[in-house]
Amino acid sequence: METYNLWEKNIPLFDENIKNVENENCCQIDAYLVEDEFEEDKIRGAMLILPGGGYGFCSIEGEKMARWLNFFGVNAFVLRYRVAPYKHPAPLLDAKRAVRFIRYNAEKFSINPNKLGILGFSAGGHLAGCVAEFFDKFEENNQDEIDKVSAKPNLAVLCYPVISLCEDYAHKGSADNLVGENQELKEMLSLEKSVREDMPEMFLWHTLEDTAVSAVNTLQMGIALKNKNVPYSLHIFEKGDHGSILAENIEGTKEWSDSLKSILKNRGFIDKQSYRWL
Repeated sequence: METYNLWEKNIPLFDENIKNVENENCCQIDAYLVEDEFEEDKIRGAMLILPGGGYGFCSIEGEKMARWLNFFGVNAFVLRYRVAPYKHPAPLLDAKRAVRFIRYNAEKFSINPNKLGILGFSAGGHLAGCVAEFFDKFEENNQDEIDKVSAKPNLAVLCYPVISLCEDYAHKGSADNLVGENQELKEMLSLEKSVREDMPEMFLWHTLEDTAVSAVNTLQMGIALKNKNVPYSLHIFEKGDHGSILAENIEGTKEWSDSLKSILKNRGFIDKQSYRWL
């Protein structure tokens, strides 16, 4: 694993007075690249992983998911994005910069720039959804060549995501950390209200036992995607608390990763001819 700075200088909206531990080493990605002596020069699909944490911290979900993706031949990158007291659009700028940074360095990372997805857990799922919907919005002035690269992912995977910031099923902590009391931004950044026809395909999953973030979030997002004819796959399982990640020991729910694996395989993120599938 290697760590890369998203910006070498002039980080947009950077505040030198913010020094809380949750923002240490922010604006960085950890690269988990497949190490395989039999397929050393192989061009691979890639996923950018956004951990959850209610926009108050970045959780530990990233590495486990990255290792799982590596096992199936997908390069993975885990982002440490800015959290409270930073507000919108700082986390979104970090996530879009990460997409651009990976795509700009596609040759270096041995990835196909047209097979770059984004995957987020909980509030990270909300951030992944924001990238999918606002890939060309809330832009800062282009500062370098990386900023000229598209920030639109080729696939968005939302795992037990925060979707709404304003409805009665919204996750209040995430909303407060991201936008405070700004009602206009709460409406705009409620993902079910901002679906667009040209956004990437989406994969979503949730559990009915999730008491931290209601599964109603994911169901409402599914309706919004259907109304805009955006391709999507939605999976609701009965068992599992919030933060289940791969849910390996939860009967039924653990099947979510098999469904994702099929999507990645069918969309060309995973090589069907790889010996890993034999």
